[in-house]
Amino acid sequence: MIDELESTYRRQGILATDFTCRHKNQCSAGCDKFNEAKSAFVSSGYASGAVPRLLFLSLDPGSTDEEFGPEARLPSQVRKYEEFTRDFARLNKARHWYRTHQLAWYILKRFVPGLVIGEARMYFAHANSAKCNMGKAQNAKANSILFQNCRSHLPAELATLRPDVIVTQGSEAKWAIESISAVIATLEPKVKVISLEGREILWLHTYHPRYFKGFYAQMAVRSNIATGWELLADQVFEFISRQEHYAG
Repeated sequence: MIDELESTYRRQGILATDFTCRHKNQCSAGCDKFNEAKSAFVSSGYASGAVPRLLFLSLDPGSTDEEFGPEARLPSQVRKYEEFTRDFARLNKARHWYRTHQLAWYILKRFVPGLVIGEARMYFAHANSAKCNMGKAQNAKANSILFQNCRSHLPAELATLRPDVIVTQGSEAKWAIESISAVIATLEPKVKVISLEGREILWLHTYHPRYFKGFYAQMAVRSNIATGWELLADQVFEFISRQEHYAG
């Protein structure tokens, strides 16, 4: 899947080492620290298909760190960094990347017995609805033009990643999925079954962790029974259990 994804990015003109995107001049106008596209993170467990393919679709790459130079933004190198280099224990528990691992763990521990939160990174994928980074101060969100222009790249990327479950993080990611899919069923206001490339996919929408009020309300305990995340995990388990290729 890593090689296939690199080929997809190259055809789309958004491979970090061969960046020919037709929108570059428009998207980078006025940016002093514009960073060209970063690949999705695709873990080894996700690529193998041994567990349901759980894909997070977020906003734009927030980092301008040196480790994400052109070579390091390739699919294979993004995987290497996340699986073997990044120190999970040092993640800020109130920030986006820890919270992504946390929800992935709630969902995937139903399918990987004994899974601990620090190993969730071995089983999910994460992509951005805007592929480039504008280099804004304090990793502020990119301008809307990036999200609008990048929607044209998303169908090919998702066709390559073939997710079973998509979790959108933030409004721009939500709008991107709405623009390319059709809703088959609404299970809850933020839990839907969609049709994409002829496949049924479970779509969960969450607030981005930067929107503290909405995010923490969504993950909070409900009815003194379970957290919001546990209830989302229940929805995933029930959906996947009904799918033929995971039944039994």
